[in-house]
Amino acid sequence: MIAFAWFIILGMVIVLLTALVVFLMLFRRRDDGSDMQPDIDVVPFDTEASDIYRENLADSFSDHNLWDCSVCSFHNHPAKRRCDLCQTPRGVDQGTFKLLQQLHQRDLKDHDRKSKVEKTLMHVPAFPLSKLQIAASRRKQWKRMPGADGLHRWVRETRKGRSNSCSNRDPVDIILGDFPSDRSGDDRESSTSVHSIGYIRVRDSTGKLVLNESDTVATDFHYKINMAGTDVVMNLEELTMLPFAQKIKWFSTEIHRLWFPWESGHVDIVVRRESVLADSFDHIMLLKPHQMRQRWRVSFVGEPALDAGGVLREWLTLLCAELFHPSLGLFVATVGDDTSYWVHAGSGFSQPNHLDYFSFAGRILGKALLEEQLIQVHLALPLLKHMLGVPISFTDLQFLDDELYRSLLWLKRATDADAIAALCLDFTVTRKVPNGVQVVPLAPNGDTIDVTPVNKAAYIDLLFQYHMLDSVSIQLLTLLASLYSVVPEGLLKLFDYQELELLLCGVPSIDTEDWQRHSEVKYVTPLVPTEIELRNCRWFWAIVNNMAPQEQARLLQFVTGSSRVPAQGFKALISSDGRVQPFNLAFCGPEIGNPFPRAHTCFNRLDLPVYQTKDEMTKYLTLIVNMDITGFSIE
Repeated sequence: MIAFAWFIILGMVIVLLTALVVFLMLFRRRDDGSDMQPDIDVVPFDTEASDIYRENLADSFSDHNLWDCSVCSFHNHPAKRRCDLCQTPRGVDQGTFKLLQQLHQRDLKDHDRKSKVEKTLMHVPAFPLSKLQIAASRRKQWKRMPGADGLHRWVRETRKGRSNSCSNRDPVDIILGDFPSDRSGDDRESSTSVHSIGYIRVRDSTGKLVLNESDTVATDFHYKINMAGTDVVMNLEELTMLPFAQKIKWFSTEIHRLWFPWESGHVDIVVRRESVLADSFDHIMLLKPHQMRQRWRVSFVGEPALDAGGVLREWLTLLCAELFHPSLGLFVATVGDDTSYWVHAGSGFSQPNHLDYFSFAGRILGKALLEEQLIQVHLALPLLKHMLGVPISFTDLQFLDDELYRSLLWLKRATDADAIAALCLDFTVTRKVPNGVQVVPLAPNGDTIDVTPVNKAAYIDLLFQYHMLDSVSIQLLTLLASLYSVVPEGLLKLFDYQELELLLCGVPSIDTEDWQRHSEVKYVTPLVPTEIELRNCRWFWAIVNNMAPQEQARLLQFVTGSSRVPAQGFKALISSDGRVQPFNLAFCGPEIGNPFPRAHTCFNRLDLPVYQTKDEMTKYLTLIVNMDITGFSIE
């Protein structure tokens, strides 16, 4: 009996030891041997046969663990050190921003006092705010409010109990150039009253796009979806209040409903690398509307690559670089520190069939959104607002032409009649054309109307409307109609303009901790790394951390086909079919005569030889990021 008991105990011990060995093999630390906290966001899956999409990526932290940016109030992941939306460092409080901005605006006579205050704030980044921070800080400035008729109207958010006089206003508002209009005091009583004029693009009776004051435009804030053969109308109001991560999941789910399954047919896009724009234009403009929602497979002539995502990403990068380049004449770079792209008012002079190209541009932007792929060109803030139907106001002019905005800001504040007369302004605007300049009247007989203190407000308003819409209305209408034919406008209304920028272009900077946290490693012998492989892992991430941002971006492009990171971070890297495909570091063992890393962009995989020294790895990774990293020879 005693022997039998010992036999049972021995059996249990063997079972426990076996279970422990299996546990250690399956759940051993990934690769680097560092002290980094275990990832709480990674969804375990087999990368060779993953059916996980972005909407399936579940975070284990709750919303109250997110931290709010002090500038734009964006909800950020607990592990993020900077705001994804505006790049403001975590922990910088709003009061500090207000004080420093006040110092920048006012010329304090007491130099010693100013120096003392500034010395106490040395940890705060340079001021004034960047364009990105300014844009992000205003993203909740306008809000849709439901009316008794069931339609929504835009109103401008103000703070309760705050006067609209500049003397009592927040330093942040003063810095941002947010000036009260001449509206009556009755409009200022409500916390959501309109205290400055905003304009929304609408179609007039002839079908032309025009700007109407926002409080006169009623819009439908619903989105219709088909579920199990039944049309369901959804009110988007509650969805807009969700954290951005939840919006992304809802958006991903809905665009996947728009996809045509592979079995229904797909589109092959074959282009010459040296003629990527012309070939793509000729091919895509022949597609029928339903083909824009079919799956695409892109290939370059003479390059035997199988497109599982990497070729599509590189094609999109090359195509957008040519499509938005100012030399083509369709778009112009904005004037200011942060380059973005706006519609060229004189596009018809450069491209006789320019409207066809704007239709093409709308299709490409829509396809990028539909495929959840990133573009590497930034759209000007007013263009993003037009895409969403969000009100545009005078301060948005600084995101098109900073110099013009500052000049008009001076004129707006000017009271000296002689100083205004010295400018010799009338109600016209000039623009460059191939044979010189063209004078465009802002009002009937505008060349006979001088700008004076009495009519300067009307002049500024007309000039603002000219630059924001009137000069580009036909091009913009064509682009938007084409965009909405691929992705319904109602789906985009879920986001504010800064969130749409994040959705289109990804996170502004590369977070190497996030990169490492959401990467997978494959060893020569699966799950059984050697000591030299573990050292190579540590070396790799140390080298990446020490790279300049531009080098990190080039390495990312080498491996994935894109230098940008999705809005959800590295955990949301995907293949061309929308399935999650994480960054993979795969050791391939020593290869005689081929010490270079090898990329498989279709699978976001970097094949890395096992190096004997860190210096050797540094040498070859440096060569990779400094060479031409376009083109496909294998996959």
